[in-house]
Amino acid sequence: MRSLLPSLLLLLPLLMPACSGLGGSRHSLPALMVKRLDWMDDVAEAKRAKGLPITDPKREAELLRSMMQRGDAAGLNDESVRLFFSGQMQAAKVRQEEWLRQHPTATTAQPPDLATTIRPALDEIGTQMIEQLEEETRHRTPIEAAALVTQAQNRLMQAGYSEAVVKPAVEGLKDAVDMYFASWP
Repeated sequence: MRSLLPSLLLLLPLLMPACSGLGGSRHSLPALMVKRLDWMDDVAEAKRAKGLPITDPKREAELLRSMMQRGDAAGLNDESVRLFFSGQMQAAKVRQEEWLRQHPTATTAQPPDLATTIRPALDEIGTQMIEQLEEETRHRTPIEAAALVTQAQNRLMQAGYSEAVVKPAVEGLKDAVDMYFASWP
């Protein structure tokens, strides 16, 4: 057994790249999709406390524009980024609606602040999502990308999100991946 350990340790660096993106690491795109949705309960509570609607077309357009600029800087197709984040935003709105139905009254006296706490955290997650969208599409085959979509669906379901939330999030990822591979030279 002792003689096998050095051999296994030599193989580990060769195996890690194959496992890193699809293996569910903390910073994989599916993990980031869950992380972003995990904030939506706080978003819903903060919006309720301020009397804000869940849907804000102006804010959503600004966010999409910002993400597309970040994606462009990372070398991503604008349409892929738009499709991906449109799906994530739709999933977020559905989750907020579900949460407010499940919690018809305030759950905390002092909800987190949208401007100083929630949006900066979501911005950071968005930046990480752009990086991972680039990494997990550019360096994958179409078959591996399809596996990524399946992993995202499984990860979101395991996190306890409803099918109504999971569907637009996964469709956004699938559409972005399809758009990326359709634009291959």
